[in-house]
Amino acid sequence: MEPETPPTASMGVTAALRQAAAPASPPEVPAIRAEGLVKTFPGVEAVRGLDLLVRPGEIFGLLGPNGAGKSTTVAMLCALIRPTCGGLWVAGHDVRTRPAAVRRSIGVVFQETTLDDRLTVEENLRVHAVLHGVPRRRARERVTAMLALTELADRRRSLVGTLSGGMRRRLEIVRGLLHGPRVLFLDEPTVGLDPHSRAEVWHHVHRMRRESGVTVLLTTHHLAEADHCDRLAILDRGRVVALGSPEGLRARIGRDSVRVRTDSPDRDARVLADALDVRPTVVEGQVVVQTGDGAAMLPRIVTALEGAVVSATVSQPSLDDVFAHYTGRSMRSPAAEGRTP
Repeated sequence: MEPETPPTASMGVTAALRQAAAPASPPEVPAIRAEGLVKTFPGVEAVRGLDLLVRPGEIFGLLGPNGAGKSTTVAMLCALIRPTCGGLWVAGHDVRTRPAAVRRSIGVVFQETTLDDRLTVEENLRVHAVLHGVPRRRARERVTAMLALTELADRRRSLVGTLSGGMRRRLEIVRGLLHGPRVLFLDEPTVGLDPHSRAEVWHHVHRMRRESGVTVLLTTHHLAEADHCDRLAILDRGRVVALGSPEGLRARIGRDSVRVRTDSPDRDARVLADALDVRPTVVEGQVVVQTGDGAAMLPRIVTALEGAVVSATVSQPSLDDVFAHYTGRSMRSPAAEGRTP
């Protein structure tokens, strides 16, 4: 049996977390690596040649509408389903040949809660520790440290059924990290929460990442959520259409987005292309022009279209603009949501 270090009064939260964490991979080993990853189901190609490289310790996001292939990708990363072809490694372990090692190296927070309402906060965590084979003393130290870190220490003996939605989410993150994984998967981590609770959850996710050094992979279709990522991959129909930091992705398409509604958007897009030497796109019936100075561009567009403009808006680029730039569709539109798992 692995020797246990006795707890000390002087041990800080960070020390307790790192002591109980899984042994770190060598720095050169990516937290996640996918090469030409493909997953097909009868009649559906859910993931189509996916390439990813996630660095140790970063928060990495998979952003895309429902049907983009996010859930299928995460299921393969968690060794729940086998890839059809391609290579996939998590914490240095091959998902095909060492699925058990992969599962020992990860923590998962599902979109739907899996806590037992009839047990207390501490009892839920103890059950998880037993299932993962965490030695009793180590589990006790880690529970104490992580509840303090997420400001749940005073609810230690409360029934889970009495917790707010934000508290439950924080508890699930604590449970996902209890056994010291190298990679934590968060599936739509703040869905259904109010803005204050979402902010609290993200405050604690960032804090846990800093304290434990865990890599976080997030799946979401919420644009604001993606801004918490160091880097993100935008998925569409099983493929990566853009990859980079949120700021870098926005910078690729210009600083401002001018959206103009007209009665004939396709025709008017061609008019603007000829008259102003721009490259407009048509997204959800609107003509969209990316430009460095939207306020200066708008009067020129109105003049070129000679009274055809019904309405117009100018905004700084969003991640939805990035998605539209690469796919020609808004991520919020029903057309962006296919049948891909």
